[in-house]
Amino acid sequence: MHILVAGAAGGVGNRLVSELVQAGHSVTGLVHSEDKCDRVKEAGGMPVIGDVTDVATLADPVAQADVVVFAAGSGGKAVEAVDRDGAINLIDVAQEKGVERFVMLSSMAAGEPEKGPDDLRDYLIAKGKADDHLQASSLDYVIVRPGSLTDDGGNESIRAALTGNVPSGEIARADVAKTLAACAQGDAPKNASFDMIAGDQPISQALSSLGE
Repeated sequence: MHILVAGAAGGVGNRLVSELVQAGHSVTGLVHSEDKCDRVKEAGGMPVIGDVTDVATLADPVAQADVVVFAAGSGGKAVEAVDRDGAINLIDVAQEKGVERFVMLSSMAAGEPEKGPDDLRDYLIAKGKADDHLQASSLDYVIVRPGSLTDDGGNESIRAALTGNVPSGEIARADVAKTLAACAQGDAPKNASFDMIAGDQPISQALSSLGE
């Protein structure tokens, strides 16, 4: 498959590019500046300059993709422009171009800011709006909502359940990337939205159990 990863130079996105390339897929990494391109190349992907806040830069990369993964993030600096509107832009273009599957990296408590820390309130509101837009689209989608991210090595095992059924906790970026890769390859039920933290269930098994 040809997979487009938005946010391909980020902590999760760059690991995701590597996972997908190792699985034999052709991966395009969308980055917003030239200085990010080397990170995508080092992960085995093909970098392309684009900006999720500028729809005009998205049409060509998306048109080549079978699957689109939104793993971009504002880092808290422009949550409405990137985390909300940027995601919505990419969803709309993917829908227009007939993409087969859209995978969203969201956040536990997205759309429920009262369940998260005060300093993430705006971010959680923005992510909730983006998730709602994806669910209302005609795309086949998977929404992955991890707990707090860490740079631990990960153990390829998680705890996952439909939204609202997992307690707050942490998870390694490496395991989030592996989970996103599995979802991009169709290992999760269609139109699923789930929370996840570190756990003791292999990723593939945890994803398959979501449909039970």
